[in-house]
Amino acid sequence: MSIKAQALAQIERAKKKYGAKKFIAYFQAYTNTYAPSDVLRERYSEAIVDDVVQLSVSTRPDCVSQDVLDVLNEFKNRVEVSVELGLQSANYRTLMILKRGHTLADFIDAVLRCKKNGLEVIAHVIVDLPWDDQLDVLETARILSALGVDGVKIHTLYVVKGTELERMVQNGLNLLSFEEFVERICIFLENLSSDIVIHRLVSDPPKGMTLLGNWNMSKMKILNILEQEFEKRDLHQGSKFPHQSILPS
Repeated sequence: MSIKAQALAQIERAKKKYGAKKFIAYFQAYTNTYAPSDVLRERYSEAIVDDVVQLSVSTRPDCVSQDVLDVLNEFKNRVEVSVELGLQSANYRTLMILKRGHTLADFIDAVLRCKKNGLEVIAHVIVDLPWDDQLDVLETARILSALGVDGVKIHTLYVVKGTELERMVQNGLNLLSFEEFVERICIFLENLSSDIVIHRLVSDPPKGMTLLGNWNMSKMKILNILEQEFEKRDLHQGSKFPHQSILPS
């Protein structure tokens, strides 16, 4: 199906199922800025059909050239435009282990240039990476806050069949417990500016491909536990930013 046909089909489905009236054209999978400018312009244009009010483009921080930003700027007079950038961790050693192919500096540069061009920025992070510690999680939240990103999507780490991560686990890599995940979520939110919108707290591992993920719990169960923990601790997003030292006592 063409992009336009996909958009129209999904809009019709959402109208019937949810009664939705306004929609976001979301280019989610893979690197959606990795093409010549004329190709990107054509693809994005196809998705902006009636009732679409926002164009959201997910990509890598090292694939946001000024040519790409120029194309995205062309759509701002028609719809809202946002860019989603995968960071995962502020620890550059962890990024190397993950073979992300980009650095923290690449991410910072991409965010600054997107913001300079008046684009909304949403960052993706994983707080339960086994190579990070709690201070890495705290630092990631502080960096995102200092950069002034508009939103954050938090993903849980899961192990997919046939991946390098599966081989690491088979060779003895220990993944984090659910209790440690909860602790890191709390640290992250306390140190994340309250101006930043949380788009997601828990991800959905792909069905049929995942060996380990979400501690064998449903997404809704995890969200309920997190909400209970926030209430128990009287936790507030941004309560430790920017008024307290980032270093633990």
